Amino acid sequence: MQDRAQQALHLLALDPVAETAADPHSYGFRKERSVADAIGQCFSILCHTNSAQWVLEGDIKSCFDEISIEWLLSHIPMDRTILKKWLETGFVERHTYYPTTAGTPQGGVISPALMNLTLDGMETLLAHNFPTRSRKLVHLIRFADGTPVQASN
Repeated sequence: MQDRAQQALHLLALDPVAETAADPHSYGFRKERSVADAIGQCFSILCHTNSAQWVLEGDIKSCFDEISIEWLLSHIPMDRTILKKWLETGFVERHTYYPTTAGTPQGGVISPALMNLTLDGMETLLAHNFPTRSRKLVHLIRFADGTPVQASN
């Protein structure tokens, strides 16, 4: 309980930073955002006659499990010592300790914010590689559990 309380306190400080850095069309694990908002954005992007003709849906397999601890430690703006302890805590199952070498604890209070901070920037990267003037319509809408949906022609 103490660990969850500490994560909640750190999240109070990290959340405004995460919201400031968030991709505009990221809807998963964010306050005041929902799957309905993501669906509305999809409609808004796809309702025009010159809209993208394809919708690609993707799921990042084991997203929470596979994120690099080193990347998190070098990019997440919070106390590195505390973050490292949370990320490398490991778990006990049937009296056996299993160390953690990658990922964020699923169910951790702060894990969704860490995941969003990791995935943010994808929208900017796509906009840079597929500028509007190129006539290649590419949009990224992230929703629910961080799963991206990409529309392109």
